[in-house]
Amino acid sequence: MSDFFKDNLLKNDLVAAPLAGYSHLPYRRILRKFFNGIIYSEMISVEGLARRNKETMEYLDRLPIDSPLVFQIFGGRPENYGEAIRVAENECEVDAFDVNMGCPVKKVIKAGGGCSLLNDLGRIKVITANIRKATEKPFSIKIRIGLDYNHLVYKEILNIAENEGVNALVVHGRTKSDMFGGTVRLDILKEIADIAKITIIGNGGVAGYDTYKEMKATGVDGIMLGRSMMKAPWIFKAIEDKCSDEDLYSYLSPSEIGSLLIELWGYMLEHTKGRGMKETHYSHILKKFAVWFCKGFDNASEFRTNIYKTNSIDELLILIKEFYN
Repeated sequence: MSDFFKDNLLKNDLVAAPLAGYSHLPYRRILRKFFNGIIYSEMISVEGLARRNKETMEYLDRLPIDSPLVFQIFGGRPENYGEAIRVAENECEVDAFDVNMGCPVKKVIKAGGGCSLLNDLGRIKVITANIRKATEKPFSIKIRIGLDYNHLVYKEILNIAENEGVNALVVHGRTKSDMFGGTVRLDILKEIADIAKITIIGNGGVAGYDTYKEMKATGVDGIMLGRSMMKAPWIFKAIEDKCSDEDLYSYLSPSEIGSLLIELWGYMLEHTKGRGMKETHYSHILKKFAVWFCKGFDNASEFRTNIYKTNSIDELLILIKEFYN
């Protein structure tokens, strides 16, 4: 019997993280230019899937090239997970699922998902058991090591995962209190990798080949890239070519980056057809990518100012073409 996570990580040990608002189909198509490994979708509401909410269902959009793909789901009600899984599997081809138990954002926590689950191990156990009953598909859970350093729960969650049939554990090596700033605890990732009986994917702070090597040395099976992937989708190819963290933003030429942004906008337009996603929504996201991708460039500050000033998509595209070319 094949092992989705282990088999794919043997081919490519990098993993693209689930980033709310960014790991959508258009951006995943850009990632696929640099990467043939596992990509996680942005978070999908369990409650929205269970109700077959139209906008929620659009998060299941995928193309044949978009594989291997993990649909990440989140929610606070364990009883809705089984129905959400069934709806997703009836709607599209599913490779694997993931449950978000590590997002520190207030909106997700208020809904009973993300890091709120780190404070309720009983609910984690029920959720994982319900998923395993509902599907034979592989699934992972994504956690942080604890709410803070007085409440570390990674060992307890690993034990639940192994006992409830979870196929992989994704561990962000920070606490909820750290948000995205604290030190990534590579020592804890190593401890987990040493004792785990299931696949372990490490996450946090990798921004090039230097930090990739440091996390790889912990013994984790895979390495998930998040914020660095959001700001430089070419990071997967850069790490393959042993590009240092310092040189990441000069890995592609300005004209190559400009072409990526124009290509991304084309995919965004394609994705708006017949769907709830509006051009205005995607134009705001394109602005963010244009600003992130220009790190370290001459006149980047002026470019960022001009990008945020404009409300015209035509002007935005002209600014991108002129700056990057």
